[in-house]
Amino acid sequence: MPKLIDHDQVREELLDNCFELFAREGYASLTMRRIADDLDVSTGTLYHYFSGKEDLFFQLVEFTISHDLFDAEDALRGAVTPKQRIENLFRFIQERESYFLNQYFIWIDYCRHEAVDSRKDRRLEEAMEQYKEGISRILDTRDPQLTEFILVTINGLIIQRLLHRRGPSLEALSRLPRRLIIRYMEQGFQG
Repeated sequence: MPKLIDHDQVREELLDNCFELFAREGYASLTMRRIADDLDVSTGTLYHYFSGKEDLFFQLVEFTISHDLFDAEDALRGAVTPKQRIENLFRFIQERESYFLNQYFIWIDYCRHEAVDSRKDRRLEEAMEQYKEGISRILDTRDPQLTEFILVTINGLIIQRLLHRRGPSLEALSRLPRRLIIRYMEQGFQG
């Protein structure tokens, strides 16, 4: 009897294992052979699932976004008020700080080396749109400016922690932005 392979599961396992590798080594320094060696699979296996390193990278981006939004939605389950939703979202990010720092390492390294062509830029923009739509849905807001502000705030906080690891914690850095966002969600903009 032939062995049945769940190709979606294998692809997801490969992507999951690639995350740490891309964060540790950087996009530019990796080749498909090196990735295959590190994952202990053949290059043929990698090429069965990905047309090349760039395809693997963008599937990794889509994979992480999908999982991030699923996990965030789970973390916000039961949160009813704007305060509860924002507090839970920021707690979710704080609990996964090292993961999000690694995600930024991966994305920034790719942008430094590859994202100069408009086709590639478009794919990253589409990824950010997925994040925005997910945040908007999870927080139950239809205000695109608020969603953009929340995403910019999260990005800024993570970059600040990346640059100043011995500085204030993510929780401490996010206190004022959280209060501002909550107040805006509860009362709107006064002024």
